[in-house]
Amino acid sequence: MEAFMVNNIGKVRDIKFIKKHNDNGKNYNGVIVIFERWNMNRLVQSLFDQMDVSNDGTTRFYFDSIHYWIINIHRQKLPECEEFTLVDPSLPDKERIKQLEDLVKSMSTKIYFMEGRQERSERSMMEYEEKHSRHHLCNMELRCQLEDKDMERKWAQDDLTQEIDRIKSENEHLRCRLGFSGIDMARKDSECENLKEDVRDYRCIVGYLDNQTIEMKELLTQVLDTDPMKPVINSYIKDYLYN
Repeated sequence: MEAFMVNNIGKVRDIKFIKKHNDNGKNYNGVIVIFERWNMNRLVQSLFDQMDVSNDGTTRFYFDSIHYWIINIHRQKLPECEEFTLVDPSLPDKERIKQLEDLVKSMSTKIYFMEGRQERSERSMMEYEEKHSRHHLCNMELRCQLEDKDMERKWAQDDLTQEIDRIKSENEHLRCRLGFSGIDMARKDSECENLKEDVRDYRCIVGYLDNQTIEMKELLTQVLDTDPMKPVINSYIKDYLYN
């Protein structure tokens, strides 16, 4: 109580000791300090600011040049910590004014602490909203990119489908042409066989005619050997038949 008073932190109404032990099993006392009033000064503001910005809500209070306590705001409400704002009307005017001034200073300190907490809460809320907005915008951008990719994929699929349909159509057309070509080739083969038959027939006819011509020549030769017109006929045969 004296340490807080000497360092001009405030007026302590009561203290409560709590038995604790550290990780090594060593016992020690934790203390709940109940203030009647706070003093509004730079040290108190600094303590409040340090507790607010620290990760675990604690700070060091140096009660002398080298020794300190680790302190933090006690979050749990205690009935005995309820603040009395009434001033005893039976006191002389100077003492009542002094109590009112102390009360105003204490309330100013609490207001400073609450404003600091509110400011940090608002800053945290603004940072959260900024992050949320940034994430929302990022998500919207990613969603738009995904939609663009889906549209590109759909267009690519449509183009691929059209290309597949075109190739299928060309394939069917080529198959039809191949079928017609096969039919035409079979017809050509048939015509070729017929032409070959005709050629063979013509060759047989030509061979037959050649044989007939030779026989006729031999026959005419035999007949003309006894004919007085033989010289004339021989000349005719020489000029016309053998040519």
